[in-house]
Amino acid sequence: MRRDAADNRNRLVAAAEEVFARHGTAATLDDVARASGIGPATLYRHFADKDALVREVLAVFFGRLVLVAEHAQHAPPDRCIDVFLHTVGAELAQKSGLSAYVWGDLAPRELVDDLRQRSAALLSRAQLAGAIRDDVTTVDVTATVWALRGIVQSGGGDDVWRRHLDTVLRGMRA
Repeated sequence: MRRDAADNRNRLVAAAEEVFARHGTAATLDDVARASGIGPATLYRHFADKDALVREVLAVFFGRLVLVAEHAQHAPPDRCIDVFLHTVGAELAQKSGLSAYVWGDLAPRELVDDLRQRSAALLSRAQLAGAIRDDVTTVDVTATVWALRGIVQSGGGDDVWRRHLDTVLRGMRA
């Protein structure tokens, strides 16, 4: 790919992330083209349809969440779940229109599965350190993320999802 074509593609993906994060499924390709400053014809040369662009944006977003899980793995064992969930909460608050729930089958299954495996490893690490109760499961961690997403999407501000998460984490602690 030529450098200018690659630059255009990157601008489109970055603009699409912002537009879809803000407007979710209601966003159009024209909205993305306008936000990127690139014409619709160029957009369609890179992405055949909205689904193709959404898949690319979601791959970037979920790739970033996988990196969040990797970063949390380096936190002390008694803090790794806290670091992971607080960072995921912040990402969801900033990019609520990108959650897997909103886009369904367009979410990158392999990255979603990788994220679940990494969160399970974090949970196991925290439990082995005695920081999280043994009866807390990976389903509980997933449900916590779903709850955060719901709070964010219902218009709850940063204070609301953070307070909720702190309450949930207190209940998970050993």
